[in-house]
Amino acid sequence: MNNLTIISAGLAWGGLLSLFHFGGLWLSLVYLPRTTRPKLWFYGGLLMRYTVTLTGMWFAQKYGALTTIATCTGFYVMRMILIPKLTGINTHLGR
Repeated sequence: MNNLTIISAGLAWGGLLSLFHFGGLWLSLVYLPRTTRPKLWFYGGLLMRYTVTLTGMWFAQKYGALTTIATCTGFYVMRMILIPKLTGINTHLGR
């Protein structure tokens, strides 16, 4: 595989992991007031999110440093896009 394919796959993989992680966090917090056992709901969701995220990062790490860096970059970039969209926070302070 060439470097462009590796970087693209890593970015996409990191974006999907980020979408799952932070989307799951958002869903956990939305449904938290409606549950009868909020601690179990929160910590169960936390365990599931981190298990999937860390396992996904581990799989990316098996393909080399370039894939790992691209995956972490994709995770971070998606976080910077997803969090403001879900919360309605404007991150562009100067505009």
